[in-house]
This record gives sequence, structure tokens and C-alpha cells, in this order.
Amino acid sequence: MNQHTPFDYTHFVDLSEEAKRLERQGHFLYRFTRRLFETAGISTGMKVLDVGSGAGDVALLVAELVGPQGTVVGVDMNAGPLQIARERAQAAGLSNVSFLEGEITTVALPNDFDAVVCRFVLIYAQDKVALLRRLVEQLRPGGLVAFQEPSFTLTGTALPPAPLFTQACHWNVEVFHRAGLDTDIGLNLYRLFLDAGLPDHEMDFMITVGGGPHWAGYENVVAVARALLPLMLKLGVATAEEVDIETLESRLREEAVKQRGATISIGLMSAWTRKD
Repeated sequence: MNQHTPFDYTHFVDLSEEAKRLERQGHFLYRFTRRLFETAGISTGMKVLDVGSGAGDVALLVAELVGPQGTVVGVDMNAGPLQIARERAQAAGLSNVSFLEGEITTVALPNDFDAVVCRFVLIYAQDKVALLRRLVEQLRPGGLVAFQEPSFTLTGTALPPAPLFTQACHWNVEVFHRAGLDTDIGLNLYRLFLDAGLPDHEMDFMITVGGGPHWAGYENVVAVARALLPLMLKLGVATAEEVDIETLESRLREEAVKQRGATISIGLMSAWTRKD
């Protein structure tokens, strides 16, 4: 645990399984994150810093946008997922992507990046403003900042009501809340950017909505619950019997088919701007 992290959930999970979960999550969120980067202005030939790379999903997405003429540097403090990220980049034939292991506040980095990006990273940082300022320092003048964080405002909403789906989403969010994380991080991006000296930023809100028997949102909710289950039990959010993790996804799909409604698994709040 370091000064920027209120808790490190990686102590409670199998890192190889977590890397696989992050990869599946990356596919689920791909179009939402790509939309942010395209809107913000990530383009061919840029040199981009990806913070909290994990299994490399965001870095690989950015590599598509910057092309062979561009460069992507991903940083993460966990060696296991980074090795998977390197293997994925090699398998994709991407020579313009590299990964560094280390704490973002101390790892040696150049200060000539054209953009810095991250997804679902600030929620885990204790001193979020200090982290933002540190990342802005790595940008050249006019460089882009493009961040995406979860917004739980509508998470679990269903029409008609889907009690099990709403409960499963609540379990996940409550773990974050009891662990001391900012579950309002999405809307708080506005204030955080201001405090970090980034006043002229824009924001957007996207929601993952679906229904029926084949929507990937159920798998995503259950994958998060599975990863958080040890903490869920430790923090008293739910019992193993209540969650019944091995049958949870099938029960969510059965409920969805019966209800014939739409459900919201998570919202994504985006913020982007340029350094003065």
C-alpha cells in the first residue's frame, strides 16, 4: 500500500485471473473509451502516456489511433498484468507500444508526451490532485489530458425493476464505498481538473445499457463481483450464500429475459482538455 492508494485490492485476487477480467472488461468498454479519445483529439503520430495500463487494453486501443508513426508508453505497478500486456502487444505486431513497471509518482518519465490518458485509475488514488498535476508535468505545452472514470449514479437501474441485477450492482459499489474509495469520482472529475489547474475542460457521460439473454453487461457485473468477493465478505457487504457467485450470471440472464427490460451496469464519465 502506498500514499496514493487507500487499499490495494490486488492482494485479494489472482492477478492472472484479474488480467483476464480486465481484458474482457476492455472489450466491453472499448467503444466508449475510443469515442473519448477520438473526441479529445488522439490522432496519428502522437506520443501518448497510458497510466495504470493493467493488461494493456487502453494502451492497445491508443496504439490503433496513433498508428505506426506514434508511440504509446504504458505504466503500471503490477508486473503480472504488464507481462500479459507485453505479450498482447507482441501478438498484435505492435512495435510502437512499451510498458514500464513502477509507481506513476516515482517512475522516471520524459516530459514531452503529446497526451496522457487513463481509465478507472483516479478512483484508486488517494491524492488525486497531486497525481493529476504529476501527469500534466509529463506533457508538452498544448498536450492532451483525457481521463475516464466510473460513475455509479445510475448503476443498477432497471425498467421494469430487476431486483437481482440491482442488488448485484449494489454489492459491487458498496465494496468500493466501504473500502474508502470515492464512489462519486465521475462527477468529481470536474472539481479535480479545476484543482489541478485544468480549468477549460470538457466532459461527457456515457452509459452501458442492455437487456435480453446475450448482453455482456451481466458477465461484466459478475466478473467484478467475483474479483471483489473476498473484500465483499471481509467488509460484510454480503455473504457467500447471498451472492452465490457460480450461479449469479445465469440468474441475472434469467431475470432479464423474464422482465423484458433494459438495465444499466455502469456509467463512464469522461473529461478532457489541453495543457496551457
